[in-house]
Amino acid sequence: MSSLATAPSHTSPAGSHQALRDIAVVVSRLPADLTSLTVAASLARRYGAELDVVQVLPLPLPVADAWSFVPDPACMEWYVELREQAARQSVELQRRLDSLGVAGHVRVVESFYDAPTGVAAAAARHADLSVIARPADAPADASRAHGYFSSLLLESGRPVLMVPSATEASTLPPRHVVIAWADTSEATRAVHDAMPLLQTAETVDIVMVDPVENAIENAATFGAALSAHLGRHGVTPRVIVDKSRGRPISRIILDRASRARAQLIVAGGYGHSRMREWVIGGTTRGLFLDSPIPVLFSH
Repeated sequence: MSSLATAPSHTSPAGSHQALRDIAVVVSRLPADLTSLTVAASLARRYGAELDVVQVLPLPLPVADAWSFVPDPACMEWYVELREQAARQSVELQRRLDSLGVAGHVRVVESFYDAPTGVAAAAARHADLSVIARPADAPADASRAHGYFSSLLLESGRPVLMVPSATEASTLPPRHVVIAWADTSEATRAVHDAMPLLQTAETVDIVMVDPVENAIENAATFGAALSAHLGRHGVTPRVIVDKSRGRPISRIILDRASRARAQLIVAGGYGHSRMREWVIGGTTRGLFLDSPIPVLFSH
């Protein structure tokens, strides 16, 4: 392991950071939904953003009678009940939002023929950032959360902030950030999308695992180009180069984040196909499932 450029990061001049004005909070009927709302509110207060709380309501397709092909009236009654439940939940979410002291609104988006996850992604396309919770334990909850997360990441065109259920709202905006850097378009997009958070952080670590020499950088200058780019945005990072030695890259990043007492990891998401990463394993999967702190992913 080697370490370069040890100068600390600093806060950029007021008003110089990129805009973070609209934050979408996707409510997916998970135990940690209120955690993601509280964290998003903390970010909204810091950056003057407005919250768009998206409550997705999946509606089952109507069942047709075998003889008449008329939709079952019982299904129509079910729709009424589901919509009433969603309306009650919206009232509670709006009360919660008002109590947090930030501007925003709650809206119910119905999913009928389209997949709920795709509907959520479409709703997030007009925000600067989407926020979603990650449950602590239950496999069924984790599977549903991953479905929303992957659709948001791959279909919305926006960064996704994954918030573990135990996250304290006071840790965001983060004071200490770790960038999981690799020479990929996904990691590049993540750094760009995270710039408002990087510019207001106290320290920023660029962690590179098994970097490969190329026409731009050799072993003596790993991370120098990114450091220079961040420096022009008012961020002075520290570069850390690690070797995996057979260990999962996600584990090394998490260890570095723990040592730095980071409150946020910035990473590219799904450099390989979503199915390959989820079945075989990959950095995105490892960070999504195992990170004890929020991770900002971009694709």
